[in-house]
Amino acid sequence: MRCRLQIAVLAVLAAANADAYYFWTHYRLSNAPYNPAPEKYDLNALPNKTVTFYVTDSGPSVYAANDSFASVISQIRQAAQAWNSVGTSDLRVAFGGMYSAGTQQSTPGGQVIFEQLPPGILGMGGVAAKADVSTSPNNSFYPIVTSLMHLTRDLTIPPPLGTGPSYTDTFFLDVVHEMGHALGLQHTFTSSAMSQATTRATSLARIIDTDDAAGISVLYPNASFAAQTGSISGRVLFNNGQPVHLASVVAIRSGGSPVSAFTNPDGQYRIDGIPPGSYLVYTHPLPPPDSAGVVFPLDPNGNPVAPSGPFSTSWYPGTSNFTAATPVQVVASAVQPNVNFSVAARASIPLYDVRVFSYINGNGIQPAYLNENAPIGTTSAMGVGLGTNGVATPGLSAQVLGGAANIYSYLGYGDGAGNTFLAMYMQFGLGGTTGPQHVVFSLLPDYSYVLPNAVNLTLTNPPTINNLITNGDGTVSIVGTNFAPDSRFFFDGAPISVRSLDAVNGIAVAVPPVGSSGQRATAAVVNSDGQNSFFTQPSAGLTFSYPAAAQTSLTLNPASVPAGVEAMIDITGVNTNFAQGQTTVGFGSSDVFVRRVFVLGPTHLQANVYVAAGAPRASTEVSVMTGFQTAVQPGGFQITAANSRLPVVSPLVVNTVAGQTALYPGAIVSVFGSNLAQGNTLPNVTFNGVPAVVLFASPNQVNLQIPAGLPPGPAPVVLSNALGVSYAVDVNIDPVPTTLAGLLNTSGVLIDSVHPARSGDIVTVLVSNFAEPGISVASSRVQISVSGATAPALIVAPYGFGMFQIQTILPTLLAGSQPIAVYLDGRMSAQGSIFIQ
Repeated sequence: MRCRLQIAVLAVLAAANADAYYFWTHYRLSNAPYNPAPEKYDLNALPNKTVTFYVTDSGPSVYAANDSFASVISQIRQAAQAWNSVGTSDLRVAFGGMYSAGTQQSTPGGQVIFEQLPPGILGMGGVAAKADVSTSPNNSFYPIVTSLMHLTRDLTIPPPLGTGPSYTDTFFLDVVHEMGHALGLQHTFTSSAMSQATTRATSLARIIDTDDAAGISVLYPNASFAAQTGSISGRVLFNNGQPVHLASVVAIRSGGSPVSAFTNPDGQYRIDGIPPGSYLVYTHPLPPPDSAGVVFPLDPNGNPVAPSGPFSTSWYPGTSNFTAATPVQVVASAVQPNVNFSVAARASIPLYDVRVFSYINGNGIQPAYLNENAPIGTTSAMGVGLGTNGVATPGLSAQVLGGAANIYSYLGYGDGAGNTFLAMYMQFGLGGTTGPQHVVFSLLPDYSYVLPNAVNLTLTNPPTINNLITNGDGTVSIVGTNFAPDSRFFFDGAPISVRSLDAVNGIAVAVPPVGSSGQRATAAVVNSDGQNSFFTQPSAGLTFSYPAAAQTSLTLNPASVPAGVEAMIDITGVNTNFAQGQTTVGFGSSDVFVRRVFVLGPTHLQANVYVAAGAPRASTEVSVMTGFQTAVQPGGFQITAANSRLPVVSPLVVNTVAGQTALYPGAIVSVFGSNLAQGNTLPNVTFNGVPAVVLFASPNQVNLQIPAGLPPGPAPVVLSNALGVSYAVDVNIDPVPTTLAGLLNTSGVLIDSVHPARSGDIVTVLVSNFAEPGISVASSRVQISVSGATAPALIVAPYGFGMFQIQTILPTLLAGSQPIAVYLDGRMSAQGSIFIQ
C-alpha cells in the first residue's frame, strides 16, 4: 500500500470555470488510448457497497452564537444522506458517528477532522491513502483505502472568508463539497456541488446537481445509470490538428443543468450521464493554473500532465456565437459520436472566474435570485476581464441562454476597493420558465464565457420566519411569510417533521428533533425554488431552546465480538431519547458495519452489526445519536480475535417464494452464513427462543419455516450445532400477509375450473389478514395484480369473519389458470390463482 495525502482545497478567493466532473486520474499508458484509471473505492471491499464517514470526537474550537457540535454533526449526517440519495450510483454513503483518533481498522472508510486552516480556506478533502492499481478489462482503478475531510475549527468567520455557523447553508454545502472530494470527485465548475464556493449555485433545495450525480455515477455506476442517461463523445483539436488536453466539453440546455467532461491527451472525450434531450455543446479551456483548482492527471511515471494551453471557446459545430450552434440530441442508452471541435489557440484567457449576485434586503445572494413578477431584475457580476477602474471592458456583452430573460442594459461600476462590477438589468420573457438560467458573457471579437445557473428566476420573494411558538403538545408553530405548500423546515440543519402547513397564512406546526442539553437551535425554512430564510436573516434567525438534560450513558450486550461475525448488540441508554428514524448507531471503526437499528423504546435499542473478517483487535468508541442528542461510550466495544469455527448467521433472510419479500410466521425462508451445518446433522435454530423447523442445511445455507405465533417486530435468531452457538441477530418479523380466501363472480358463485371467469368480468376477491376488522380502507390504497396486469380496486369493504371483499374488473387475460395477488400500500398478499375462460 502506498500512502499519499491528495487533497482538494475549497478556497473562496480562487476558482476556475473547468465545467466538468473530474476524478483523481492516472494515465496508465503514455500513448492513446492512455487507459485513464481513477482513484475510487472498491465496492467489493465495502460492506453492502457502503462507505462510512466518522467524525473525530474533538470538534471545532470556536463557535458562533447559538452554534454547537451537535449542529456540526447534524450537517455532516445530512451531507452523507445527500450523496447516498444519488439513485444512479452503486455506492452507498453512511454516517457512522464518532471515532477516536488512532483506531486501527482494515476496511476502507472516510474520516472527518477539524483543524486550524489557512485564511480563506474553508475545507480540504480528498484521498489520504490508496492501494496499488487494480486492473481488469476497461476498469483499471486505484482503490481508496482512507479519505479525509478537513474542516475549519473556527466557525465565527462569515463568508466569503469563512463558512460561518454550522447551521447555515454555506457550511452545509461546503461539507457536501468536501465529502464529494473524499468519494473521488475533483472540482467542477458547472455551478454544481463540486464547484468551488465562488461559482457554486446549489442550495438546500437542490443539494446535488446533474453534473455531480453524473460524476459519482461514472465512478460507481449501477444498472439504471446507462439505461436512464445518454452520452456525447468526440475530439477537440487545435486548428493545426494537434490534440487538446484537459479541454472542458460541456452539454448545456436552457432550463436544465449542464453535464461535462475533460479531454484526454489525444483530445478524445466522452460525457456520460446526460439526461435525454436536446443540448448545445461547447468547449473551452481551463483558466490560468493558479485559479484552476484542478489537480492534473499523472502519467505512468507519476508526473503531472498539464493542459495543452489557452484557446477560444467554440460551440458545436464550430462557431463563437451560441445562437448559431447546432443542437445535439441525447438519447438514453446511446452515444452521440463525432461531436468534434477545431479550436484556435490564443496567448491568454481574457475572461474567467465570473459570479453573479442579487441583493435582498441589502444581503448579497449568489447565485442571483430574481422575482419575475418585478418589472426589472437587477444583478451584479464580478470576475476577471469584466472591467477595470469601474468601467466595463469594451466589446463586452451578456445574454441569457434560452430567452427566459433578456439583459437589456449593463453598466460598469467600482466599489471603492479596486473591484470592478457589472450591473446587469434584466427583463423577463413572456412565458419564460422559472428556475436556474445560464448567462453567456461575450467579448469581441471571438471569446465567450459561460456561467451555468448564474440566475434563478422565481415567482415569489424568499421565505422568512417571524416567530416560533412552543405548544403544549410538544410541537412548535413556525410563523412567517412566503411559505409554499412544499416548504421544508429545519432546526440547526436537521429536517423537522411537519404535522400541518398553512402556506397561505404562513403557519407550520412541526415536531422538533430530539435536542442536546441546553441547545439553542436556529430555525430555517427552504422553498423548492431554492430560496431560504437565510436570504433575509443571514446571521442568526430565530432560535428554539431545548431544556437542560442529565448526562447520558450506554450499556452494551455483548460488548465484545470476534472479527468476521454478525451479531445483534443490545444497547440500553440512561437519560436517552432513542426515536425511530432519528437514531443512528456507530462503533467508531469502519470495520464494524451497522446493518439495521431497531428502536424498542427511548432507552432501549438493538443493532445488527457485521464485523469485518480482517478487522484487527481494537477497542472502539460507541456513539448513539438521536436528533441532536449524542450518547458516547469511549472504548465501549471490543473487536476480539476471529474464531473460524464459530457459526455465523446473516440477518439478510430471504423468503423462498418468488416475489414475496415479507418474513412472517409460517413462511419458508433461507438463512445464509458460514459454519451453519456439519455433515448430515441439522442445526437447531430459534426465533426469539422458539424452535424453527429446519428443512435443509449446508455450511452456508439453511432453509426453515419461521415459527407460528411470533409477534411482528425484531426476533433474535440463534443457530447452534456441533461447532458452537452463533451470536444472535435480529430478523424483523412481518405481520402474516393477506391471504386469498376465495373469488366470487357477480352471482356470488365461487370461481373455479367449473365456473371460470372471463376477461372484463366484475369479480369479488375475498381476503383475510388484510386490515383490522371494522376499519375503513380507501380503495386508492389497494391494487390487484392478475397475471402481471394491474387492476384497480373499485370497492373495498368488510365481509364478515374478519375478512374483506375487494371488487375489481378483470383485464384482458389468456385462458387458463392465472396468478392473482392483492397489494395494500404496496405490501403483497400471498399469491392465488383465478380460472379464466
